[in-house]
This record gives sequence, C-alpha cells and structure tokens, in this order.
Amino acid sequence: MSTSRSRARPGDILEVNTPRGLAYLQYTARHPDFGDTVRVLPGLHAIRPREWTEPREQAGYFAFYPVGAALRQGLVEVVGNRPIPQGHELPAALRRPGARSQDGRVLAWMVWNGEEEVLKAELSPAERQLPIGAIWNHEMLVLRLTTQWHPAQEA
Repeated sequence: MSTSRSRARPGDILEVNTPRGLAYLQYTARHPDFGDTVRVLPGLHAIRPREWTEPREQAGYFAFYPVGAALRQGLVEVVGNRPIPQGHELPAALRRPGARSQDGRVLAWMVWNGEEEVLKAELSPAERQLPIGAIWNHEMLVLRLTTQWHPAQEA
C-alpha cells in the first residue's frame, strides 16, 4: 500500500531511499517544541518488507524530522500504517547539547526528563540512549540512516 499525500497520520510508515537501501520511519506525533516526531526503525532493506514486525530488542529511536514538508516534496513516501507501540508516541525524555568546545565537540548535555532540564557533563548509560533534541533536514536524515547512526554514538 503506497499512498501519496502531504500530511502524515499517527502510525504511518514512511519509506526513505538511501545510498545503501531503503529505510523506514514511523510517524508518531507532533512534539510541542520539535515538531514532527518519527521512530527510526532499525535496518536497511534491499526491497520493501511485506511485514512490519519489529523485534523488541531493536526498538529504534526517536528523531525530529519535518515529515509534512518531506511528503510534499516527494522525499519520503507513506507505504503503510501500523499501531504505534504503547509508550512510543513521544519521547518521555531527551537531550540536547548544552556546551561545545571551539572545535564543536559537546562538552555537556542538557537532559530534559519531562519536567525540567539539567546540565550534565557525564551521561549515564540510560541517558546515552535518549533522543537528541534537534530537527534534522532530509540530508541529515539520509546521512544518519545510511551510516545506521544511533543516539548512543553521540555521547
């Protein structure tokens, strides 16, 4: 099922072409600060999968990406719709760079726990898994998908 439209609905599965294969996102909701929120589903595929099952140990991660604009520009395509797993509608917590060195390295992170932001120089293993509060353009999305990047790599 491939659908051409300019507005995503919660649960939509979006297909993204990358230099290394097809990648998939699930549109979950609109975040009040970062806009369109997607779950990046794990893996790259040579062809579109018939089933949209997802092993629990590979739950993917959240990212912020302007889905509506991408749909209107034909950069992504809606190829299905599946229920959003409970608790995966929006991130309960996230992090964003709080301080950077002159060469751009992150020296400290602002960690938002759903109620307050705390500046942290060191992240716990759980905090390394948190999504990063930044809106990606299409070029950044494709780069991250192609390299199979994960938020834990940004610690």
